[in-house]
Amino acid sequence: MTIEKPELRLGYIPLTDCLPLVVARERGFFAEQGLQVELCREASWANIRDKLIVGQLDGAQMLAPMLLAATLGMGGLKKPMLTAFTLGLNGNAITVSNRLFSALQARAKGESALDAAHALAAVVRERAESGLEPLVLATVFPFSCHNYQLRYWLAAAGIDPVRDVKLVALPPLQMVDNLRLEHIDAFCVGEPWNSCAVAQGLGKCLVTGYEIWQNAPEKVFGVTEQWAEQYPETHAALLRALSQAAAWADANTLEALALTERRGSLESPYLDAPPAWLAQPLRGELPVGLSQQPRSADHFHVFHRYQANFPWRSQARWFLQQMQRWRQLRDEVVTESVIRRVYRSDLHREVFANLHNLPLTGDKPEGLHATPWLAPGTRGDIELGPDLFIDGAKFGV
Repeated sequence: MTIEKPELRLGYIPLTDCLPLVVARERGFFAEQGLQVELCREASWANIRDKLIVGQLDGAQMLAPMLLAATLGMGGLKKPMLTAFTLGLNGNAITVSNRLFSALQARAKGESALDAAHALAAVVRERAESGLEPLVLATVFPFSCHNYQLRYWLAAAGIDPVRDVKLVALPPLQMVDNLRLEHIDAFCVGEPWNSCAVAQGLGKCLVTGYEIWQNAPEKVFGVTEQWAEQYPETHAALLRALSQAAAWADANTLEALALTERRGSLESPYLDAPPAWLAQPLRGELPVGLSQQPRSADHFHVFHRYQANFPWRSQARWFLQQMQRWRQLRDEVVTESVIRRVYRSDLHREVFANLHNLPLTGDKPEGLHATPWLAPGTRGDIELGPDLFIDGAKFGV
C-alpha cells in the first residue's frame, strides 16, 4: 500500500460531533496510518463546502445532506462529492428563548416533544391573529439535518415551515449571540451550542433531534469524487483511522471531550465550550423539554455503535425526499444513480471487509423499531438502534 498524499488538511466546524477527527489526530490514529493531518477550523458550512470544491481542503466533516446538494448543483455550486463514512448519529437539539418557552408552557397539554410542537402551533396561530410578525427560527444550512428535523417537527403539529414561521440560516457559532440579541426566537443546532445557551441563561433546550428521528445520521466525512479517485489509498487510510477514532470516542466519550481543549488550528482550542458544558447532555444533566427535567441521554451522541459509520443509501433517499417535500428539488432530478454516486456503501465495504461485520445491504427501514434490533451482517447478525419518527411515520418499508 502506498499513501499517495500523506500530508492533509481536513476541515471541521467546532461542534461536539467533530470528535472522531480530533481523536484521530490527538490519539495518533492518523499517524498510525502514515498520515500527517492538519485540522482546519472553519466558521461556516458554506466555507467547508467551498474550500473542498476549490481544493483548499482534502476532506472535511460535512452535513449529511450537503454532499447530495453539492453533487446536484443546489445552492449555486456544483461538484460531485461522496462519503464512505458517517461520523455519528444524533447530536442536534432545538433551543427556544426564555420568552417563547414561557408561552409554550402556558399552552402545552402534555410533556412530549409533539406536545411542545402543538403548543408552538397555538403560539403561531395567536401571533398571526394578532397581526404580529412570525417567529424567527434558525438552522445551520438549507441542506442540513437540522433544517429537515426542524421542519419535520413543525409539520408534525400542522405548522407550515414556509408560511407560518420565518426560517433563517446561521453558522453554528452565531446561534447563541443571535438568541441573546433577540434576532431569533429559537434555533436547531448541534452541541455544544444548545448547552451554551442554557448555561448562559439565554434559553431552554426544548426538543432533541433524537425525539424527532431516533438515531438519525448527522455528520459525514466528505471528499470530492475527483479527490477520492486520485488518492484511493490515502482515502482508505483516512477511513481506517476515523473508524478507530469513532470506536474509541464511543467507549471513552468524556475522555475524548477533554481532548477538545488542546490546541487545534490557529492556536485555539478545537471547541469554544468548557468540557463540563460539553458533557452535560452525555451525562443526562442537560434540562430538556417542557418539564426541564434532566434525562438519561447515553444516546445523545453515537459515534460507532449501531453501525453508526455505515453510509446507508436509504437515509440518503430520505434526505432527497425532504428536499422534494420542501421544494428545494424537482422530483425528476432524484435518481438512484445520484444516491449510489454520493453515498458509497460499496466503498465502505471495500475498506472494512476484513475488519468489521457489515450490513448485507445498503438499505434499512426507518420508523419500525422502538428498541435495538438485529439485521443480517456479513459475519452474523448486527445490532442497529431504535429508529422511530416523532409522527409514527415509516420509511423504506
